[in-house]
Amino acid sequence: MPSFPGSRQPSAPTEPAPTPQPQGNDDTSDGPPVAEQPPPVPVPRPDEPPAPPTYAREWYVSPSGNDSANGTQDKPLRTISKALTLVGPGEIIRVQKGTYEEKLVIDASAQAGTASAPITLRGEGAPKVVPTSSGWFMAHVQRPHWRIEGFEFDVRGQRQVAMTFSGNTEGTVVADNELHHGAFGSGISTDYGAKGLTFENNHIHHFARGNVDSHGIVIAPTSSDITIRGNEIHDNSGDSVQCLGPEGFSNNAPARGVVIEDNEMYDNRENAVDLKTCHDVVVRGNRMYGFTKSTSSRGEAVVVHYSAKNVVIEENDIFDSSIGIAVGGNRVGAPPTNISIRRNRIHDLKTPEGSGIRIENGSDVRVLHNTVVGTDGFAFVVGHGTGGASSNVAVRNNLFATRNAVSMGLSAPGLRMESNLYLTDAAFNTGIFVSTQSNWVGARLAAWLTNGVELGSGESGEPLVDLDTLMPGASAVDRGMDLGLPYCGAAPDIGAVESDCPDTATAALME
Repeated sequence: MPSFPGSRQPSAPTEPAPTPQPQGNDDTSDGPPVAEQPPPVPVPRPDEPPAPPTYAREWYVSPSGNDSANGTQDKPLRTISKALTLVGPGEIIRVQKGTYEEKLVIDASAQAGTASAPITLRGEGAPKVVPTSSGWFMAHVQRPHWRIEGFEFDVRGQRQVAMTFSGNTEGTVVADNELHHGAFGSGISTDYGAKGLTFENNHIHHFARGNVDSHGIVIAPTSSDITIRGNEIHDNSGDSVQCLGPEGFSNNAPARGVVIEDNEMYDNRENAVDLKTCHDVVVRGNRMYGFTKSTSSRGEAVVVHYSAKNVVIEENDIFDSSIGIAVGGNRVGAPPTNISIRRNRIHDLKTPEGSGIRIENGSDVRVLHNTVVGTDGFAFVVGHGTGGASSNVAVRNNLFATRNAVSMGLSAPGLRMESNLYLTDAAFNTGIFVSTQSNWVGARLAAWLTNGVELGSGESGEPLVDLDTLMPGASAVDRGMDLGLPYCGAAPDIGAVESDCPDTATAALME
């Protein structure tokens, strides 16, 4: 992934404010004596593992158990469902290896955990949960502060989602599970006011039903504050993650407060991330590849459309797809608004198209510090009017090291391009979009600059010095505009990767 200062600072759709500096504490005055402070609490050394958690009570479940037993290790319960009705805050259910054919419901019949005393449902030895013959879900969670970890949810081709969440789920975490082989709309879904959920380090794959959508994770309207982090999601007949809009089936409030970070997403029939009308979304630090044109997708790794608002797409590694990042296209109501696309590495794309960043329609879109290399299509496409105009688009400090540089249509009012770097003799297109066949010849940079849209940009025969790390060449180092984003050196580098950053600083910021 790109390495530069600020790569794990909280993101916002607008440019960040300067970091407040700590204030000094001057004790040289003759004021009243300072009250004695308690001794500092010892901090564990970084190389010391954290102390294992303790639990108020431990419940055991085993295929050899009995639901009339007391649930101890030597007298375990038989079903997970029975344990769910007994466990309380600060307690743990330890489910032993085996196969459990039951529907897990954590609703009003189960207790809620608390922030200081969550309830843990843990699979030990990867116990397998399989579908019952009825219903559309295998597990339904409606309670806060639960942690569900260590299970295999094998849907066995049934028309069921593995897990669904609704209501007050604040602080609930789903971690280190494998969920696979379902044939309904998704593997995981959030709906009906689900909030405060975290999905972390799960393996979600093969939710598929031919040419009909089945996604890894669906975030439905009325969901809020959902974090999807560190998962591997692949081989689904829809998207790895879809934030579903209300268009066409409800007037519910859009989902909001979604973070999709540090996931590996690949080889779906549609996209890695599909954001419809969702608000306040961050897509950060993901690795996305293996997307191609299908009956319902142009092969985008990331697509932001309908009326999405306040979206940041940053620090992603995108390759082996037909389009890297697309904004707009399908539209109902307002276009995508306040979208930041910054510090993404987009490389080695494939035909058909092979475009790096494409703005179909949108308002207030910022394309900053991205690197696009290794594609036959255009590095950047804007203003061709699909679904409306692309208005107030700013394109700055990007490194577009491709043979075909920019295709600009006639629907881009307020387009501003500055301080970008292109490959020497790259081609530019204005007007009707053209297919970049090997014999296509476009305008060169000197002619392109005469249109007045772009200022202060240049070209280089060696814009990159390393195609593996995408480290910028001399013509890009310290040559960018200061956009208020962190950088190393005398000025920002052009492109996604900052050079000359101290290893220790970079390592600390990447944690």
